[in-house]
Amino acid sequence: MKFSFKPNKLGYAVIVVVIMITAIVLFRKKDTVSQLISKGINYLKEKSWDMVSDQRISTLHPLIIGKAKEFIIRAEKELGIKLRVVSALRSWVEQTALFNQPFDGKDNDHDGQIDEADEKVTNAKAGSSYHNFGLALDVVEIKNGKALWKNPNWSKIAALGKSIGFEWGGDWKSFKDKPHFQYTFGKTLAQLRDLYQSGHRTGDYVNLA
Repeated sequence: MKFSFKPNKLGYAVIVVVIMITAIVLFRKKDTVSQLISKGINYLKEKSWDMVSDQRISTLHPLIIGKAKEFIIRAEKELGIKLRVVSALRSWVEQTALFNQPFDGKDNDHDGQIDEADEKVTNAKAGSSYHNFGLALDVVEIKNGKALWKNPNWSKIAALGKSIGFEWGGDWKSFKDKPHFQYTFGKTLAQLRDLYQSGHRTGDYVNLA
């Protein structure tokens, strides 16, 4: 006795719904990293208002390039603010050079005044900054060709960045770094250093998947 199943239109509709539900369930179980970056995919091929920013963004960890572009593009479109990326990936060698750099007399913490907090360009040794893993960027608003470090718009910029998933340096308690935004994927710096030093990386970028 042969058995054959020939669904009618309703049957086909049920099958399609089941397949869609299964696909959605499987998608939701995909790696957390994939979920975190999915919303930034549409921005990967877009260019921002600023070629300098686009070039610096290209040095970031591949998993956050889309997020960084989304940040810069949406800031211009939604806030009317032209953000420039002033720092992105800093290799371990570059970070060591910055750490050892003598006081340059500049407002290094961008708080509008030169004080003891400016005595070092950075307090972070190599591997002690999310920049060293391509997971952080520093931005500044450009207006009339000038960088606005002392900026009344930081709260708006921060709100947008955080809505995309970035952590904001302006929320830090000990040292507020308003230009700084980082995407950690839930990894501490200690965990990232372990991955980097144990070889779980491609070049400067640790494997997060």
